Amino acid sequence: MKNMLLTLCAALLVLGLAPDQAVRADSYPTGGSYTVGQTGNELFSAEELEDLLAPIALYPDPLLAQVLPAATFIEQIDEAARYVKQYGKTARIDDQPWDVSVKAVAYYPGVLFMMDQKYDWTVSLGQAFVNQPEDVMDAVQRLRAEAWEMGNLASTPQQQVLVEDGVISIVPAEPEVIYVPVYDPLAVYVESPPVYGFITFGIGFPIGAWLNRDCDWHGHRVYYHGWRGTGWIGRARPHIQVRNSVYIDNIHSVVSINRRVVQRATATYREELRHNVQNRSERLGRTVSSPGNKVETRGGAPRPASAGDRSQESSDSKDVYRGRDVRKELPASRTGYGGYGSSRDASTYRERGQTSRENMRQVNRPAPVERPAIPGGRQTAPAPAMQPAPHVSAPSNPGGRGQRR
Repeated sequence: MKNMLLTLCAALLVLGLAPDQAVRADSYPTGGSYTVGQTGNELFSAEELEDLLAPIALYPDPLLAQVLPAATFIEQIDEAARYVKQYGKTARIDDQPWDVSVKAVAYYPGVLFMMDQKYDWTVSLGQAFVNQPEDVMDAVQRLRAEAWEMGNLASTPQQQVLVEDGVISIVPAEPEVIYVPVYDPLAVYVESPPVYGFITFGIGFPIGAWLNRDCDWHGHRVYYHGWRGTGWIGRARPHIQVRNSVYIDNIHSVVSINRRVVQRATATYREELRHNVQNRSERLGRTVSSPGNKVETRGGAPRPASAGDRSQESSDSKDVYRGRDVRKELPASRTGYGGYGSSRDASTYRERGQTSRENMRQVNRPAPVERPAIPGGRQTAPAPAMQPAPHVSAPSNPGGRGQRR
């Protein structure tokens, strides 16, 4: 009898613990073991954020406002990339069950494919946007200030660069077309023209209702505008079809993010990013800031380095800058996007740099002014247009596809 009572008590104890254990198990993704040190809850330092955001900091604000939240939906990015490759960039994207940010990015295949191919970079970007949204916005402004001071960021027929109250905004210059800039992150933030490092543009892509968000730099946030506003929004609004649009709705007034992205393991990538930042800081004799620390600001905007600091940095950082290999001495893993790339990335950057050097010898650019006007001429020849994928009729409800493991 005593043994039966003990057995019954033990069974009740197990049943009582089961629900709590199930909750804890559901708090981590299946298919692998996760520890605190392997997930993306750790904060990035200011320097690490700059390395992470360098490839996209000069994107126009409406596109950047979609890329940041889209980076948190990594499974949907993978599915969207495969869908666009198979059916084309206009094949019923609006009907797909993705977040609106992923749908918006899908209209710009080059950006979508880059985010899909650079998996660790995209996941880390999503983790930074979940954990440090204000720091992310500040890092973008610091990078833009560096490119501006170097003379590499200016208004063109493709983009309008505005400097107001210490904030640098980049918006489409045309009401119906948006251009995705192509640039070498190594060059635009540190080299003054005509050494090398110029921003080029490929073909223009349409502005559509899917660009329903913008960057509020003073509020340090991405927000939904619903196609109500002035500036580039007012210029483009007459050309936008907003009736019966899946992108214009009060349910989108809150920008959705996928917080589960922080559960993905990024320890290896983060360690490499940290190593690149530390390596550069040691070369420059500087101290790396602690994760989450705020950078000194001025007038509501991040404080750019002084001319003396920048001159010293430019002369001392000829070997490594933001993890990119200038003298071709580092392995491919130390090149590309924020320390994450391939030998193809490095070769592409070097070829673009050589082309920029040759083009810029023939161009005399005026010094930047506080509120630049859009100049009449193009800066460089546009990059070759990407060949479109063969068009295949899209299914009304495409079948499920395996997600990235």
